[in-house]
Amino acid sequence: MKDRRIPFANTPAQSARRAVALLAALCATAGSQAALQSYSNEASFLAAVGPVSTENFNSFTSDVTSAGVALFSFTDFTVLGRWVIDAPATQLVTDGSTNLFMDVSFGGFTQLQFSQPLLAWGAWFINRAPDTIRVDANGLAGPGSFQSVGLLSPTGSALQFIGFTADQPFNRITFEGSLSSPRTFAIDNLSYAASLAPAVPEPASWALMAAGLTGLAGWARRRVAAGQPA
Repeated sequence: MKDRRIPFANTPAQSARRAVALLAALCATAGSQAALQSYSNEASFLAAVGPVSTENFNSFTSDVTSAGVALFSFTDFTVLGRWVIDAPATQLVTDGSTNLFMDVSFGGFTQLQFSQPLLAWGAWFINRAPDTIRVDANGLAGPGSFQSVGLLSPTGSALQFIGFTADQPFNRITFEGSLSSPRTFAIDNLSYAASLAPAVPEPASWALMAAGLTGLAGWARRRVAAGQPA
């Protein structure tokens, strides 16, 4: 006997829900940011991030150098490479208080390793910024795991703010210098966060979604009026 069962048909509500979900996913994909979003203005950075943890190094009253301590721990991160906690600042002065001085000359590096995954980091830099700032996720997916999150190539030698947010967690930042030149700098007033402030959709995104929903609703009504499954 011929099978006369009627194939399953979606109800208009089910079809509309699936279409809305698809549209939302497409809008989210279209508006997704690159791996790193950089900021040169501290106020804009803080507005995008929301609440942050900070480190200004002012609890130190005497110098600490990497010559005697290869790896040094702060509250939320450790530092390794060639560095000096300059207390108070005498080598490079930011606001006159203690800062973290780094030497990445001729291919050297200094690295910050955080104890928790982050989505945002920023600091004030004085003197020439490092040639590259590498942002990595090291061990977040399990022992031995590694993922490169992004790369910044900052410029400028005056006192400047450099910050960024990421679209995936990271826990390691490496400052690197050129193989062919000396490079020293200092950082102060670090700000970092494990989460970001809720994003507010731009007017254009709202308009796109509203237009799409209106079109989907009209399409569903026409299908139903014509006696076709939506």
